[in-house]
Amino acid sequence: MIVVAIIGVLAFLIGLIVRAPQARQAAAGGAGQPEQSPRWYEFTLALILLAAIAAFAIWLISSGTHWVWGETIEDWRSDTRTIIFAAVMVALAVIGLAVSLIYALVQSSPKQATRRPPEVAATEAVLAGIGAPPVPSPARILGLLGLVLAILLLCWIGLTPAAQYGLSAQLIYPASLGVALVLLFDKATRNWSVKSRAESVREWLMCDLLTFLLVLSFLNLRSVAKPEAYAGSFWDLLNVVLFFAAFWVLDRTAARGRFLVGYGYLVILPVLLLIWQTIQGVAATASWWASMWPFLILAGVFFVLEAVTLASSDGERQALPAVKDALFVVLYAVLLIVAVKTA
Repeated sequence: MIVVAIIGVLAFLIGLIVRAPQARQAAAGGAGQPEQSPRWYEFTLALILLAAIAAFAIWLISSGTHWVWGETIEDWRSDTRTIIFAAVMVALAVIGLAVSLIYALVQSSPKQATRRPPEVAATEAVLAGIGAPPVPSPARILGLLGLVLAILLLCWIGLTPAAQYGLSAQLIYPASLGVALVLLFDKATRNWSVKSRAESVREWLMCDLLTFLLVLSFLNLRSVAKPEAYAGSFWDLLNVVLFFAAFWVLDRTAARGRFLVGYGYLVILPVLLLIWQTIQGVAATASWWASMWPFLILAGVFFVLEAVTLASSDGERQALPAVKDALFVVLYAVLLIVAVKTA
Protein backbone atom coordinates (compact mmCIF):
# COMPACT_ATOMS: atom_id res chain seq x y z
CA MET A 1 0.00 0.00 0.00
CA ILE A 2 2.92 2.35 0.68
CA VAL A 3 4.27 1.74 -2.82
CA VAL A 4 0.81 2.31 -4.32
CA ALA A 5 0.54 5.59 -2.39
CA ILE A 6 3.96 6.72 -3.64
CA ILE A 7 3.00 5.89 -7.24
CA GLY A 8 -0.25 7.84 -6.81
CA VAL A 9 1.60 10.89 -5.50
CA LEU A 10 4.10 10.74 -8.38
CA ALA A 11 1.26 10.49 -10.92
CA PHE A 12 -0.44 13.51 -9.33
CA LEU A 13 2.78 15.54 -9.48
CA ILE A 14 3.32 14.65 -13.13
CA GLY A 15 -0.23 15.72 -13.92
CA LEU A 16 0.37 18.97 -12.03
CA ILE A 17 3.49 19.68 -14.07
CA VAL A 18 1.66 18.97 -17.32
CA ARG A 19 -1.20 21.30 -16.40
CA ALA A 20 0.96 24.17 -15.10
CA PRO A 21 2.04 25.56 -18.53
CA GLN A 22 -1.52 25.34 -19.79
CA ALA A 23 -2.79 27.28 -16.78
CA ARG A 24 -0.15 30.00 -17.28
CA GLN A 25 -1.07 30.22 -20.98
CA ALA A 26 -4.74 30.63 -20.13
CA ALA A 27 -3.93 33.28 -17.51
CA ALA A 28 -1.87 35.18 -20.08
CA GLY A 29 -4.86 35.45 -22.40
CA GLY A 30 -3.96 32.69 -24.83
CA ALA A 31 -7.51 31.52 -25.31
CA GLY A 32 -7.40 32.23 -29.02
CA GLN A 33 -4.23 30.29 -29.61
CA PRO A 34 -4.30 26.64 -30.71
CA GLU A 35 -4.03 24.08 -27.96
CA GLN A 36 -0.49 22.83 -27.50
CA SER A 37 0.11 19.14 -27.97
CA PRO A 38 1.67 17.15 -25.13
CA ARG A 39 5.39 17.76 -24.99
CA TRP A 40 7.80 14.85 -25.31
CA TYR A 41 9.17 15.18 -21.78
CA GLU A 42 5.64 14.72 -20.44
CA PHE A 43 5.59 11.32 -22.13
CA THR A 44 9.08 10.65 -20.70
CA LEU A 45 7.87 11.26 -17.15
CA ALA A 46 4.85 9.04 -17.77
CA LEU A 47 7.05 6.28 -19.24
CA ILE A 48 9.44 6.39 -16.26
CA LEU A 49 6.52 6.12 -13.86
CA LEU A 50 5.03 3.30 -15.95
CA ALA A 51 8.39 1.48 -15.89
CA ALA A 52 8.50 1.77 -12.11
CA ILE A 53 4.97 0.36 -11.82
CA ALA A 54 5.79 -2.49 -14.21
CA ALA A 55 9.02 -3.31 -12.36
CA PHE A 56 7.22 -3.43 -9.02
CA ALA A 57 4.43 -5.58 -10.47
CA ILE A 58 6.89 -8.03 -12.03
CA TRP A 59 8.80 -8.36 -8.78
CA LEU A 60 5.61 -8.80 -6.75
CA ILE A 61 4.19 -11.46 -9.07
CA SER A 62 7.49 -13.35 -9.45
CA SER A 63 8.21 -13.45 -5.70
CA GLY A 64 4.77 -14.69 -4.72
CA THR A 65 5.24 -13.48 -1.15
CA HIS A 66 4.69 -10.13 0.47
CA TRP A 67 6.04 -8.63 3.64
CA VAL A 68 4.83 -6.22 6.26
CA TRP A 69 7.41 -4.39 8.37
CA GLY A 70 10.08 -6.99 7.67
CA GLU A 71 7.89 -10.09 8.23
CA THR A 72 7.32 -12.42 5.28
CA ILE A 73 3.72 -13.50 4.75
CA GLU A 74 2.48 -16.61 2.99
CA ASP A 75 2.28 -16.98 -0.78
CA TRP A 76 -0.62 -14.81 -1.94
CA ARG A 77 -1.03 -16.91 -5.08
CA SER A 78 -2.49 -19.74 -2.99
CA ASP A 79 -5.56 -17.66 -2.09
CA THR A 80 -8.34 -17.68 -4.72
CA ARG A 81 -9.86 -14.39 -3.55
CA THR A 82 -6.49 -12.68 -3.72
CA ILE A 83 -5.94 -13.96 -7.26
CA ILE A 84 -9.36 -12.65 -8.33
CA PHE A 85 -8.67 -9.27 -6.74
CA ALA A 86 -5.27 -9.07 -8.43
CA ALA A 87 -6.79 -10.00 -11.79
CA VAL A 88 -9.44 -7.30 -11.46
CA MET A 89 -6.84 -4.68 -10.53
CA VAL A 90 -4.61 -5.68 -13.46
CA ALA A 91 -7.59 -5.48 -15.82
CA LEU A 92 -8.47 -2.01 -14.55
CA ALA A 93 -4.86 -0.94 -14.97
CA VAL A 94 -4.80 -2.21 -18.57
CA ILE A 95 -8.06 -0.41 -19.34
CA GLY A 96 -6.73 2.81 -17.81
CA LEU A 97 -3.51 2.53 -19.78
CA ALA A 98 -5.42 1.95 -23.02
CA VAL A 99 -7.63 4.97 -22.39
CA SER A 100 -4.58 7.09 -21.59
CA LEU A 101 -2.83 6.02 -24.79
CA ILE A 102 -5.93 6.78 -26.88
CA TYR A 103 -6.22 10.21 -25.27
CA ALA A 104 -2.52 10.90 -25.87
CA LEU A 105 -2.82 9.93 -29.53
CA VAL A 106 -5.83 12.21 -29.95
CA GLN A 107 -4.03 15.09 -28.25
CA SER A 108 -0.92 14.51 -30.37
CA SER A 109 -2.79 14.71 -33.67
CA PRO A 110 -1.62 17.57 -35.91
CA LYS A 111 -3.40 20.83 -35.17
CA GLN A 112 -3.67 23.82 -37.40
CA ALA A 113 -0.85 26.19 -36.60
CA THR A 114 -1.30 29.93 -36.48
CA ARG A 115 0.04 31.78 -39.51
CA ARG A 116 3.03 34.02 -38.85
CA PRO A 117 4.24 36.93 -40.93
CA PRO A 118 6.99 35.95 -43.44
CA GLU A 119 9.55 38.28 -41.87
CA VAL A 120 9.06 36.67 -38.44
CA ALA A 121 9.51 33.18 -39.88
CA ALA A 122 12.66 34.26 -41.75
CA THR A 123 14.15 35.80 -38.61
CA GLU A 124 13.48 32.67 -36.58
CA ALA A 125 15.05 30.53 -39.29
CA VAL A 126 18.21 32.64 -39.28
CA LEU A 127 18.45 32.56 -35.50
CA ALA A 128 17.88 28.81 -35.46
CA GLY A 129 20.63 28.27 -37.99
CA ILE A 130 23.18 30.51 -36.25
CA GLY A 131 22.76 30.38 -32.50
CA ALA A 132 20.83 27.25 -31.64
CA PRO A 133 22.17 23.70 -31.87
CA PRO A 134 20.06 21.00 -33.53
CA VAL A 135 17.50 19.55 -31.17
CA PRO A 136 17.82 15.76 -30.87
CA SER A 137 14.70 13.70 -31.42
CA PRO A 138 13.61 11.39 -28.59
CA ALA A 139 12.33 8.92 -31.20
CA ARG A 140 15.91 8.13 -32.20
CA ILE A 141 16.60 6.77 -28.72
CA LEU A 142 13.81 4.26 -29.21
CA GLY A 143 15.93 2.57 -31.87
CA LEU A 144 18.26 1.34 -29.14
CA LEU A 145 15.44 -0.52 -27.43
CA GLY A 146 15.59 -3.14 -30.18
CA LEU A 147 19.15 -4.02 -29.16
CA VAL A 148 18.15 -4.09 -25.49
CA LEU A 149 15.29 -6.47 -26.26
CA ALA A 150 17.62 -8.71 -28.28
CA ILE A 151 20.09 -8.91 -25.38
CA LEU A 152 17.28 -9.78 -22.96
CA LEU A 153 16.04 -12.55 -25.24
CA LEU A 154 19.59 -13.86 -25.55
CA CYS A 155 19.92 -13.98 -21.77
CA TRP A 156 16.58 -15.67 -21.22
CA ILE A 157 16.83 -18.19 -24.05
CA GLY A 158 20.45 -19.05 -24.74
CA LEU A 159 22.63 -18.16 -21.73
CA THR A 160 23.20 -19.83 -18.40
CA PRO A 161 23.15 -17.69 -15.23
CA ALA A 162 26.97 -17.69 -15.13
CA ALA A 163 27.12 -16.55 -18.76
CA GLN A 164 24.56 -13.82 -18.02
CA TYR A 165 26.70 -12.63 -15.14
CA GLY A 166 29.77 -12.53 -17.37
CA LEU A 167 27.88 -10.56 -20.02
CA SER A 168 26.77 -7.97 -17.47
CA ALA A 169 30.02 -7.75 -15.50
CA GLN A 170 32.48 -7.93 -18.40
CA LEU A 171 30.66 -6.22 -21.26
CA ILE A 172 27.50 -4.24 -20.48
CA TYR A 173 28.65 -2.32 -17.41
CA PRO A 174 32.24 -1.64 -18.56
CA ALA A 175 30.98 -0.49 -21.97
CA SER A 176 28.34 1.69 -20.31
CA LEU A 177 30.94 3.30 -18.05
CA GLY A 178 33.13 3.99 -21.08
CA VAL A 179 30.28 5.65 -22.95
CA ALA A 180 29.36 7.67 -19.85
CA LEU A 181 32.94 8.99 -19.58
CA VAL A 182 32.87 9.91 -23.27
CA LEU A 183 29.61 11.80 -22.72
CA LEU A 184 31.12 13.67 -19.79
CA PHE A 185 34.23 14.52 -21.83
CA ASP A 186 32.05 15.76 -24.66
CA LYS A 187 30.11 17.91 -22.20
CA ALA A 188 33.33 19.38 -20.84
CA THR A 189 34.77 20.24 -24.28
CA ARG A 190 31.56 21.55 -25.85
CA ASN A 191 32.04 25.16 -26.93
CA TRP A 192 28.37 26.01 -27.50
CA SER A 193 25.49 26.26 -25.10
CA VAL A 194 22.01 27.76 -25.09
CA LYS A 195 21.64 27.28 -21.32
CA SER A 196 22.53 29.58 -18.48
CA ARG A 197 25.54 29.05 -16.24
CA ALA A 198 23.38 27.96 -13.32
CA GLU A 199 21.69 25.35 -15.51
CA SER A 200 25.08 24.02 -16.59
CA VAL A 201 26.11 23.71 -12.94
CA ARG A 202 22.93 21.79 -12.19
CA GLU A 203 23.55 19.46 -15.13
CA TRP A 204 27.12 18.78 -14.01
CA LEU A 205 25.99 17.97 -10.47
CA MET A 206 23.32 15.54 -11.64
CA CYS A 207 25.36 13.92 -14.43
CA ASP A 208 28.37 13.37 -12.18
CA LEU A 209 26.18 11.85 -9.48
CA LEU A 210 24.41 9.55 -11.94
CA THR A 211 27.74 8.37 -13.39
CA PHE A 212 29.17 7.71 -9.92
CA LEU A 213 26.08 5.67 -9.03
CA LEU A 214 26.59 3.67 -12.23
CA VAL A 215 30.08 2.83 -10.94
CA LEU A 216 28.56 1.71 -7.63
CA SER A 217 26.06 -0.44 -9.54
CA PHE A 218 28.96 -2.14 -11.31
CA LEU A 219 30.73 -2.77 -7.99
CA ASN A 220 27.48 -4.12 -6.56
CA LEU A 221 27.31 -6.58 -9.44
CA ARG A 222 30.93 -7.61 -8.88
CA SER A 223 30.05 -8.47 -5.27
CA VAL A 224 27.96 -11.48 -6.35
CA ALA A 225 29.50 -14.47 -4.61
CA LYS A 226 28.01 -17.17 -6.86
CA PRO A 227 27.79 -16.20 -10.55
CA GLU A 228 26.05 -19.50 -11.31
CA ALA A 229 23.08 -18.26 -9.21
CA TYR A 230 22.90 -14.86 -10.88
CA ALA A 231 19.34 -13.88 -11.86
CA GLY A 232 19.42 -10.10 -12.16
CA SER A 233 20.28 -9.56 -15.83
CA PHE A 234 16.94 -7.86 -16.55
CA TRP A 235 17.27 -5.43 -13.64
CA ASP A 236 20.90 -4.59 -14.38
CA LEU A 237 20.08 -3.92 -18.02
CA LEU A 238 17.06 -1.85 -16.99
CA ASN A 239 19.32 0.21 -14.72
CA VAL A 240 21.72 0.90 -17.60
CA VAL A 241 18.87 1.89 -19.94
CA LEU A 242 17.32 4.23 -17.39
CA PHE A 243 20.73 5.76 -16.67
CA PHE A 244 21.35 6.68 -20.30
CA ALA A 245 17.77 7.94 -20.69
CA ALA A 246 18.14 10.24 -17.66
CA PHE A 247 21.65 11.35 -18.70
CA TRP A 248 20.49 12.13 -22.24
CA VAL A 249 17.50 14.15 -21.03
CA LEU A 250 19.68 16.13 -18.63
CA ASP A 251 22.53 16.85 -21.02
CA ARG A 252 21.06 16.93 -24.50
CA THR A 253 17.75 18.68 -24.01
CA ALA A 254 16.62 22.04 -22.69
CA ALA A 255 13.26 20.92 -21.30
CA ARG A 256 12.21 22.49 -18.01
CA GLY A 257 11.36 19.10 -16.57
CA ARG A 258 14.69 17.45 -17.31
CA PHE A 259 15.95 17.76 -13.73
CA LEU A 260 12.72 16.18 -12.51
CA VAL A 261 13.57 13.23 -14.77
CA GLY A 262 16.98 13.01 -13.08
CA TYR A 263 15.39 12.97 -9.63
CA GLY A 264 12.87 10.41 -10.87
CA TYR A 265 15.72 8.09 -11.83
CA LEU A 266 17.25 8.56 -8.38
CA VAL A 267 13.89 7.58 -6.86
CA ILE A 268 13.66 4.44 -9.00
CA LEU A 269 17.29 3.38 -8.44
CA PRO A 270 16.89 2.29 -4.75
CA VAL A 271 13.77 0.34 -5.70
CA LEU A 272 15.73 -1.47 -8.42
CA LEU A 273 18.43 -2.25 -5.85
CA LEU A 274 15.84 -3.70 -3.47
CA ILE A 275 14.37 -5.89 -6.21
CA TRP A 276 17.85 -6.97 -7.31
CA GLN A 277 18.85 -7.93 -3.76
CA THR A 278 15.59 -9.83 -3.22
CA ILE A 279 16.05 -11.83 -6.41
CA GLN A 280 19.67 -12.62 -5.56
CA GLY A 281 18.75 -13.59 -2.01
CA VAL A 282 21.03 -11.00 -0.44
CA ALA A 283 20.43 -10.75 3.30
CA ALA A 284 19.09 -7.45 4.55
CA THR A 285 21.62 -5.30 6.34
CA ALA A 286 21.28 -4.86 10.08
CA SER A 287 21.69 -1.09 9.90
CA TRP A 288 18.83 1.01 8.54
CA TRP A 289 21.32 3.62 7.34
CA ALA A 290 23.00 1.02 5.14
CA SER A 291 19.72 0.08 3.44
CA MET A 292 18.07 1.67 0.43
CA TRP A 293 15.44 3.54 2.45
CA PRO A 294 17.44 6.70 3.33
CA PHE A 295 18.35 7.18 -0.34
CA LEU A 296 14.75 6.61 -1.44
CA ILE A 297 13.40 9.09 1.09
CA LEU A 298 16.01 11.74 0.24
CA ALA A 299 15.45 11.41 -3.50
CA GLY A 300 11.67 11.44 -3.02
CA VAL A 301 11.80 14.64 -0.95
CA PHE A 302 13.91 16.47 -3.51
CA PHE A 303 11.76 15.08 -6.32
CA VAL A 304 8.77 16.77 -4.70
CA LEU A 305 10.78 19.98 -4.19
CA GLU A 306 11.76 20.00 -7.86
CA ALA A 307 8.14 19.43 -8.88
CA VAL A 308 7.02 22.34 -6.70
CA THR A 309 9.76 24.51 -8.21
CA LEU A 310 8.61 23.68 -11.72
CA ALA A 311 4.99 24.38 -10.91
CA SER A 312 5.65 27.71 -9.16
CA SER A 313 8.27 29.34 -11.40
CA ASP A 314 8.79 30.12 -15.06
CA GLY A 315 12.21 28.44 -15.22
CA GLU A 316 14.19 31.63 -15.82
CA ARG A 317 15.87 31.77 -12.41
CA GLN A 318 18.11 28.77 -11.80
CA ALA A 319 20.39 30.02 -9.00
CA LEU A 320 18.21 28.77 -6.13
CA PRO A 321 17.54 25.38 -7.79
CA ALA A 322 21.31 25.04 -8.32
CA VAL A 323 21.85 25.54 -4.58
CA LYS A 324 19.14 22.94 -3.93
CA ASP A 325 20.86 20.42 -6.22
CA ALA A 326 24.24 21.07 -4.59
CA LEU A 327 22.67 20.44 -1.16
CA PHE A 328 21.14 17.23 -2.48
CA VAL A 329 24.47 15.96 -3.81
CA VAL A 330 26.16 16.75 -0.48
CA LEU A 331 23.46 14.96 1.51
CA TYR A 332 23.59 12.00 -0.87
CA ALA A 333 27.36 11.79 -0.43
CA VAL A 334 26.95 11.87 3.35
CA LEU A 335 24.42 9.03 3.19
CA LEU A 336 26.81 6.98 1.03
CA ILE A 337 29.64 7.48 3.54
CA VAL A 338 27.37 6.56 6.44
CA ALA A 339 26.16 3.47 4.58
CA VAL A 340 29.74 2.32 3.97
CA LYS A 341 30.72 2.89 7.60
CA THR A 342 27.69 1.10 9.07
CA ALA A 343 27.50 -1.80 6.59
